[in-house]
Amino acid sequence: MNKKNKNEKVQRQLEIDQLDEMLWLSTPLGRFMSSINRQAEKIFPSSRPNKYTQRAWVVRIPNSFVIDRSKGSHGFQTVVIAETPDQALDIASESRNWEVLDFAVSDFQVFPNTPL
Repeated sequence: MNKKNKNEKVQRQLEIDQLDEMLWLSTPLGRFMSSINRQAEKIFPSSRPNKYTQRAWVVRIPNSFVIDRSKGSHGFQTVVIAETPDQALDIASESRNWEVLDFAVSDFQVFPNTPL
């Protein structure tokens, strides 16, 4: 299957999906479900997807997770810029700048550098 045929097939599938959506919304149940979703968005504006902004996150790890265990260190921390805690942990895993902490860290910790 060449690229042109594949693009045509994808385009036809999109058209079929749009027609399917139009058909669903024309049924009584489809209209009812659509109106419920619109009412829920008016009542609960927080049900809309969050738009994250980049911010500074502190990532701490215990000494037991580090191969090169420095004497006297109880854990390490770094500050990274990310949108979510999961993304911050991913970015921190590639970081080369880690501070040595003088207090014990028992588990992985990811939290905002400055609260909102």
